[in-house]
Amino acid sequence: MRSFYIFAALLLFVLMDPFGTGASFGQSLPKFSGLMFGDYYYMMQNHDQTQKDMQAFEYRRIYLTADYTIADGFWARFRLESDPTASNLGNGKLSTMVKDAFLDWKNPIGTGDLVVGLQGTWNINMAEGIFGYRPLEKTIQDLHGISASRDLGISLTQKFSDAFSAGLLLGNNSGNSGTFIPNAGNTSTVNRYKSGYLYLQFIPVNGFTILLDGQYAGAPAQKNASTGDVIVNYANNDFGLGVQGFVNSIDHGEADGSTLSRTGFSLNGWLGLADNIRLVARYDYYTPNTNGTYKNLSIANSTQSFVLAALDFAVKKNVHFMPNIEYTSYGLSGSKPDVLLRVTYFFSF
Repeated sequence: MRSFYIFAALLLFVLMDPFGTGASFGQSLPKFSGLMFGDYYYMMQNHDQTQKDMQAFEYRRIYLTADYTIADGFWARFRLESDPTASNLGNGKLSTMVKDAFLDWKNPIGTGDLVVGLQGTWNINMAEGIFGYRPLEKTIQDLHGISASRDLGISLTQKFSDAFSAGLLLGNNSGNSGTFIPNAGNTSTVNRYKSGYLYLQFIPVNGFTILLDGQYAGAPAQKNASTGDVIVNYANNDFGLGVQGFVNSIDHGEADGSTLSRTGFSLNGWLGLADNIRLVARYDYYTPNTNGTYKNLSIANSTQSFVLAALDFAVKKNVHFMPNIEYTSYGLSGSKPDVLLRVTYFFSF
């Protein structure tokens, strides 16, 4: 933990004076923000009987973010994340990882942004922003590992009008894993293949959003992956309702060399019951293999229906408690559904 504090202090110093100019600490300071969410959960029922009756207090995400305006038109972000499923040390101790690290150049061409570094991918992050309620559950693509939420690369976005914006991103397709420098003992393929991302967003009227996005990623053994995604959502002060659908294919992704195809559909909604209480609901249907070529059907490659229901109590603007239930059934004869009961907490600053 001491090394983390030393690292944070060095980061603060560099952000305040990135080129060692000896600038005064009285000048602009980084803006720090953060969030945390987690649960108390009880696994009431599970297709894996070893997981039945499991219960614990847990956290699922902690962010600590520093944003710094370097000069007119330039700002940078550095974000650390702690995620018990992704950032544990080898001895099981909780740890952190770099989530974001990028430079943003505002309006280099027209009214847009040129971003260089480790940054969010649109097919995950824009969906989270449109639907909200990431503390309850990942979006359908993220939940099933269709795409990573981050990539290391360069992107250019453009806002053509209040109603239309678009963006392109070229990345390593390496998520938060970064990349490797090949040497005598490392024949890395990460540096050979890249991933391209595209989004088009339409907001024809206030509160109504249409998002089209896609990704194409090269891979070894010609297992190139492509994903197309569409979101239609409407929200106002009283309710929100939206749908998302995606198709994903991986060339030569099957054991027999044929294409692996995956599809998903998600219906998301919330309804205001009072000034500080909302009813939240979601239904997903996921097909991990539309070709149906698996010889040995299992939970992992059977169709899945997912239902989430929650009450969102906003104790304060940035403090929420959300009792919820998740129900997942599988298209496999004789399998039992998963039933997860939780009380989720969320706060940000």
